[in-house]
Amino acid sequence: MPSLGSTPVMDADEQLLLEPSELRGRIEAGEAEEVLTLATEVIAEIEANRTRYDGALVKPLIVFGDASRELGQYIEAIEAYERARQISRLTNGLNSIEQVEAVHREAETYFELGHIGDANDSYEYIFSIYNRQFEPFSVDLLPTIFMLADWYVLIYNVFAARGLYEYATEIVDHHLERTSPENIRALQGIADTYRLERFRPMSALGQIQARIPVLYWADQTPFRYHATVNDFETGEEALVELVKIALERPESTPESIAQAKLQLADWFTLFDKNEQAAVIYQDILATFENAESEFLKSEFGDAIPLFFPLSTSPDPQPLRLESPPITAEVGFTVDVDETGRVVQVQLDTAQPQSEFVDEFEKSLKNAIFRPRFEDGEPKPRLNVKVQHTYIFFPKAD
Repeated sequence: MPSLGSTPVMDADEQLLLEPSELRGRIEAGEAEEVLTLATEVIAEIEANRTRYDGALVKPLIVFGDASRELGQYIEAIEAYERARQISRLTNGLNSIEQVEAVHREAETYFELGHIGDANDSYEYIFSIYNRQFEPFSVDLLPTIFMLADWYVLIYNVFAARGLYEYATEIVDHHLERTSPENIRALQGIADTYRLERFRPMSALGQIQARIPVLYWADQTPFRYHATVNDFETGEEALVELVKIALERPESTPESIAQAKLQLADWFTLFDKNEQAAVIYQDILATFENAESEFLKSEFGDAIPLFFPLSTSPDPQPLRLESPPITAEVGFTVDVDETGRVVQVQLDTAQPQSEFVDEFEKSLKNAIFRPRFEDGEPKPRLNVKVQHTYIFFPKAD
């Protein structure tokens, strides 16, 4: 056995542990147990030949966590990620960016378990790290701003998300072009928050009342965002701006311009402004000379769901599984009128029957579709088949 402080010679598999991403393919290919064994051996060897707090442990611990998570051993995964984070902080500093990889995996694991508060704390912690590393309104803040804002959207904290997207638009105003991908990303996020404020799907997620993390102007005065409830015109304005940007960008294509217009038209459909929606839909149809184009067929040939209120995970996952999760499927037939509203719902199949089926049937009555078009006019669509797959966690007998 090598003496304390010496560096053992690693074989090819052990070298892979230096880059956790290299082993994701093996884990996803069903080799999680083998990877877990390898990570365990490498961790033990490092501990025996160095210390329990050596920086070389960070990446093997992350791999150990990834493999444990794939095997459903969530507590072990979180413990490994937490230890990797602690060692990284000891090695690189309390506010080091190096710890983010482990913290991000913690957040994802907590989310998979339905521990939304813990996941939220992890995402906000990541943001705080970057916020300490970079100056206010730095372009380098944009990736973590979008990451946290997207997280808030995922857990339906639309006002906290909106404040971050608004801050991103301020960064764009300071440093980037109006037609930049970052500005498009921020405006899209703003519109999404308004849409989600009004149209939230059924979900097992409990809402976490997060506050917008403290952000600053260049003179160190706090950036404050004051949310206004039901201010849907601002969401509409963001979509109008996205259409203008699409029309101005040299790299835009007829399809990308049409997609921007579709978002605006769909907005009008969702908010019962059917006449305005029809005008834009017809403008898109007139843009394409070939009425049989694949784009038009895919977007207007049938009723397209715009608001689908059924959750893929209506049942929060327990920390320890009492029995394996069940993947279920339910099928409905719905009738949709020319405005995209559901006028009738019929249950066709439910395999297996669960407590969620009745709830799904009631919720589906609130679904909203983009109507199909025929000869340039919106038409009703009868017998639309809806197949929905979801996962739930049965209680052990």
